[in-house]
Amino acid sequence: MKLNGKIALVSGSSRGIGKAIAMAFAKDGASVIVTYKKNSDLAKKVVENFNDFLIVKLDVSKRESIKSVVKQIIKKYNRIDILVNNAGINKPADFENVTDRDWDLIMTTNLKGSFMLTQEIFPIMKKQNFGRIINISSVSGQYGGPRTVHYAVSKAGLIALGHCFARFGAPYNITSNNIAPGLITTEMGNKMIETKLGKKILSNTILNRPGTTKEVADMAVFLASDDSSYITGQTFNVNGGLLFS
Repeated sequence: MKLNGKIALVSGSSRGIGKAIAMAFAKDGASVIVTYKKNSDLAKKVVENFNDFLIVKLDVSKRESIKSVVKQIIKKYNRIDILVNNAGINKPADFENVTDRDWDLIMTTNLKGSFMLTQEIFPIMKKQNFGRIINISSVSGQYGGPRTVHYAVSKAGLIALGHCFARFGAPYNITSNNIAPGLITTEMGNKMIETKLGKKILSNTILNRPGTTKEVADMAVFLASDDSSYITGQTFNVNGGLLFS
């Protein structure tokens, strides 16, 4: 198994893409830290077939919550090998209607949260002389989401942040890469598919279908494994041909 013996933290892993990544990691042998913000029951369902796991409440917008979670992980495992910055939210609105409050909420959760979580874990990975950081961005961060300007900017920032992590981590055998999904069949994605904008996005996807969470998770497993040991600072588009780059 590709991740046998590895300790992996996946933020926002009680549902959607994060859940699929956590399950794929566990299947490949990793011990997985599953995080939730509000619904512990969803997190418990994720780990039903896991051999080794830790469920923790995590609010990535709060430094104290992050420190507490890191402390719990180190107490149980004494290391963190893989970090997936997946936790994120979206509040679609036309550009003129985006409020300061919503802007700050999206930026704090999607961008600052990933910065703070990585900043707290980075010294641990440096001490280990090993780490894999995977940032779940979005195609919106590459082309500018028409009704999600705050979300798009936060995801573009996450790509840039991932590049910075790659530079800082390289001397310590820490790689950092980004995954930019297109339209994926999650709770958020399914709602989008039913909208006029979602249908337009789907029509512009040359494979003519939405992606699955498994397809994103498979890329995450690759980036977390030794198969990707010479890859860092890259963005991998899992978008069915919605955007070429």
